[in-house]
Formats: sequence, C-alpha cells, structure tokens
Amino acid sequence: MLTIKAPEIYLCEPGALRRAGELASRYGHRAFIIAGERAWQSVEDILVPSLAEWRIDWEKGALRGYPTYAKVLDLVARSAQVRAEFVIGVGGGKVCDMAKAVGNLRGIPVVNIPTVAGTCACWAARSILYTDEGDYDRILWNAANPNMVLADVDVLIRAPKRWLASGIMDTLAKWYEFEPLIGVDPGDVVLRQDVAVAKLAKDILEALGPAAMSGEADPEQFRQVLDAIFFLAGATGSFANGAAYQGFAHPWYYATTRVPESRHRLHGEKVAFGLLVQFILKDKPRAFIDGFLAQLAVYGITDVPADWSAGDNIEAALAERVLREYPSMIEKGFARDVGQCADAIERASEWLRSVR
Repeated sequence: MLTIKAPEIYLCEPGALRRAGELASRYGHRAFIIAGERAWQSVEDILVPSLAEWRIDWEKGALRGYPTYAKVLDLVARSAQVRAEFVIGVGGGKVCDMAKAVGNLRGIPVVNIPTVAGTCACWAARSILYTDEGDYDRILWNAANPNMVLADVDVLIRAPKRWLASGIMDTLAKWYEFEPLIGVDPGDVVLRQDVAVAKLAKDILEALGPAAMSGEADPEQFRQVLDAIFFLAGATGSFANGAAYQGFAHPWYYATTRVPESRHRLHGEKVAFGLLVQFILKDKPRAFIDGFLAQLAVYGITDVPADWSAGDNIEAALAERVLREYPSMIEKGFARDVGQCADAIERASEWLRSVR
C-alpha cells in the first residue's frame, strides 16, 4: 500500500510572509503560534500586521530548550484552552516539529514558517523529539504533513549562513543515503522515485549552494536552493510503502546526541561527518572523498568527534553505539562490525582535519 502525505500549499518567494494572514485565514481566525524567540523577532513586524489584516487572533507559546513529548502535551493543552483553530510554527526545525506534533495531536491544521533553512522539517510528516538534556528520544509519525509551508526568501536570505550550510548537507544526504539502497531492493519504485528527486536536489545544490553560502546568489537562485532543502528533500518522504530508507549518516546523528559535549553542533553538520564515514565504509575512491572534503571546507564544516572533549576513545564508543542502536547498518551493508566502523570514524577525522 502506498500512502501520500504533502502540504496543501508551499509558497517560497520574496515577501511571502505578507500573505500569511490571507493564506492562513482559510483555517480559521484563532491561531496558536509556537515560536523561537529570535525567530519571532525576525518576522514579527510583518507577520502580526498580516494576521491582523485578516482578523486572525493569536496566542503565542515559546519553545525553550529541546522539543520534548512533555512540552508537546503542554502546548496541546494550552492551544486547546485558547480554542485555537490552527497552529503556526515560526522558527527552525525543532519549532516546526513541535508545531506539527501539536497540530496533529489536536487534529487541527498547521502552518509552518521556517526562519532558517537547516533541514526539511518544515515540510516532513514527522516530529523528532528529544529529552530535556538533548538526547534523541523518539519520532512522532504524524498523520499528516503541515497544511502549509510559507518560506519568505527575504527572511531566509538574511539568516545565519551556518544553518544554510547545515540544510545543504542534510539535503545532499538524501541522495547519498538512498542511492546505495537501490542495490538492496532494485524493484522498490518508491525508493527509485526518492533517489531521482534527491538527485535533482543534489544537482541544484552543487550548482548554486556555494554562491548562496557566500552571499553571491541572487534572490531567484537562493529560492532554488530553498526549494531543494524544503520542497525536494521534504518530498522524498512524502510517499511511503512501509519500507524504511536509511543510510549511515542519520543514525550517526542520532547516536551522537547521546554525547552532551556534541550538542553545540547542528543536525546537518553531524550528518555531513556521518556521510564522510559512510563513504569510507563503502570504499569510495579517494578522489571522490577529496571532492567531498572540499565541499565540507566550502561550507565550513570541519568539526570531528575528538573536538568535543568527550573523553578518550570517543570514536570506538560511537561506533559501538550506532551499530547497537541501528543494527540495520550491518544488515544493509553499510558496516561490517564495530572495529571497521571505529576505524572509518578515525580516518574520517584525520582527513577532515587536513582541510581545515
């Protein structure tokens, strides 16, 4: 059985935020806004008048710290108390995940307004939740995607470029993690579609990502980069047939959340290092790896586990954890055993240090 989940509306253009009230009014006239504090400051002057123009009343709850299941339930109760008819998420991936979770548990529409392009979370039909301390806890598989994604190029082009680099690497991971799985199940049409979409995103980012990162991209080119990160990467998860598609890089990310000293690194930064380890495990040619190392240098991603000051033998500890928590890494041929995995982490660290 094939299930399809996608937003009803995806608007990504300069000045999109000015249409927020008009477009959101189809969902009602009482909104519950979940926002990060800095994210709210970046949109308040435009979003509030737009909502007022369309007679949308709102209450706001701030997300502080990590998104947890307890915080989701608290915001569910608060949104119900004010009789909110829909939820608006304003911020990065963690805020968008909270908005989706609250809307889905209440059974009301969700409008996500991303203020950084760090992941495809504003689109995806799942919410990643953590513990209060920052350990990965669980994935909530939401019944639906957000109803609307409103991405304002003017807001996003001014956002810190570190988050853009994270989003670019997280999107490239869709291609690098999915493509090797075709050999495991060449008859999986959904997987083949995801690989094709991921390839399109990869082509766009390889062509325009460096210019977007350096500030040399014009608004139209920047919009295409955002489309790759939000729309195309998000679309790779819009079709599901019950199979689980996962390479090494994302299990690596989840495993590293158990290391408190690593939590200052962004999702895509860790995923990028996980990709480098995956390439070593899959015996990619050194010329290919050198090209990827050059990409990481362009995006300023040169962090390695030893930089976290998390104690000796961190590579072996992480190798053991990722294979214990994700045995599919062995089953699908990404790693043979802990020793091989730890060696690949050490080699990835050595090679990445050489380019910084």
